[in-house]
Formats: sequence, structure tokens, C-alpha cells
Amino acid sequence: MEEIQKLNISNLDINLLIDKAISYGIKIAAGLLIVVIGFWLAARVSKFIKKKLNIQSLSLSLQKFIGDIIGMLIRILVILAAMNTMGVETTSFVALLGGLAVGVGMALQGSLSNFAGGLLILVFKPFRVGDVVEVMGNTGTVEEISILQTIILKADLKTVILPNGNVFNNAIINYSKTGVRRVEITIGIGYQDDFDKAKEVLIEVMKNEPLLLHDKGYVLEINDFGDNSVNLAMYAFTESNNFLQAKWRLNRATKLALDKHGISIPYPQREVHVIK
Repeated sequence: MEEIQKLNISNLDINLLIDKAISYGIKIAAGLLIVVIGFWLAARVSKFIKKKLNIQSLSLSLQKFIGDIIGMLIRILVILAAMNTMGVETTSFVALLGGLAVGVGMALQGSLSNFAGGLLILVFKPFRVGDVVEVMGNTGTVEEISILQTIILKADLKTVILPNGNVFNNAIINYSKTGVRRVEITIGIGYQDDFDKAKEVLIEVMKNEPLLLHDKGYVLEINDFGDNSVNLAMYAFTESNNFLQAKWRLNRATKLALDKHGISIPYPQREVHVIK
């Protein structure tokens, strides 16, 4: 009799284990199926959003960033749903994620500021890759705009890496926004020289410079009176990409023209009297 009872109990335990295994197996299979389908859906949604954002003419960096963030959020929700289906308690897991988010946020305040600055730069577009800008005393060509930093290549080929938080919170001068820049040259002539003649000569210099935008006109006037010279201001416009070359060519042509017409370019002089 005892042997029969033991046999029945053993059979009962085995049946219970089989039932439990089948039950947990179904839950695990369902959870894995949710993960597979959910991750596939996340990839499709991310790709779809990037495609839609491309129609809105947003920058490639911003399109990729928004698409990736949404894809990541969907994957997190899929994992939580799969865990819940498998019978795993997710309340404590969500609380842990929240605590980690707060802790990481406090530890990475500077990085979050740069993240926000990068997002604002990508949305409002104060400059683009290839623009010549001046930011925080650095002037150069924008080489790269990432979500955390902006990279500028200066004229001397030095690379400057600027945190986006600082970039967006400081004044930004974009020399390429309009596609046109003003060339400004200050040149001194002697007090004894004829201003009208000098003006005529220098206007002709600007008219003969092919890199200038002649339809925007020229300015040649007396800027101020120095100790040794009458200082003239020469203003003309050129395309942003030609700025440095136009300025150098104009400097050279100005010097040659003044020399040719006998107009002096004074420099400071001192008279020394020796008392015996």
C-alpha cells in the first residue's frame, strides 16, 4: 500500500513539473516572440521616421538622432513587455531604471547641457557644415556637428573642438549665412597728398578686382585722422568663399597703385635732437 502511495505521489510530482515546464516554456516562448517582433518593429519605425524627417528637410544628423532615440525607446518598452509576459516583476526594474536615470543625469550635467545644445543647433541651424563661423574667439570652417560637440578647422589647420552647450550659449557669427562678406581695408595717405586723387585711384583698383561683387558698389572715405596719416576706409563685397583671397589681392593692388601714382603711405617717424 505504501509503495502504491509513493508511486502516485511521484507521478503527481512529475506531472506537476511537466505542467510547470510547459507553462513557463510557453511564457518564455511568448516573451522571445515579443522581443523578436518588437525589435523588428522598432527598426522599421526608426527607418520610417528618418524617411519622413528627410521630407521635412532636417539635417541628416538630426534625422538619425531622432530615429535612433525613438527606436531605443520602443526596444525598452518591448523588453519590459516581454519580461512581464514571462512573469518577471517589472515594477522594481522600472524603479531601478528611474533611479539610474536620475543618478546618471546628476553625474552628467555638463554632457546633458552639451546634448541639449547640440539638439538646439541641429533644430535651429545657426550654422551648417562648411560654414565659416566665429564662436568663442575661434574663427574657422565647421567640419562636423555632432550631438555633443562642434568641430571647427581654423585657417592654420588647427582643429578646435567646442562643447555644444557653450557654443549655443555664446554669440555665433556666421560669415557664410548670406554667402557674401565685406572686405575692409584701412590705408593711410600723407596729409600733403590729394585725397580726391587717392580716392579715384583706389576706386579704380576695386573696379579692376575680378573677385569683388561690383553690383554691390564700393566705399572709399576718410575714416579718421591719425598722428602721421589720413586714414582711408575701403569697403567692397565678395563671395564668402573668396574672402581671404580677395582681401590679399586688394591689399597688393592698393600698394602698387599708390606707389605708381606717387601717393605716400606714411609711417611713424621721430626726430631726435642731440643736445651738446
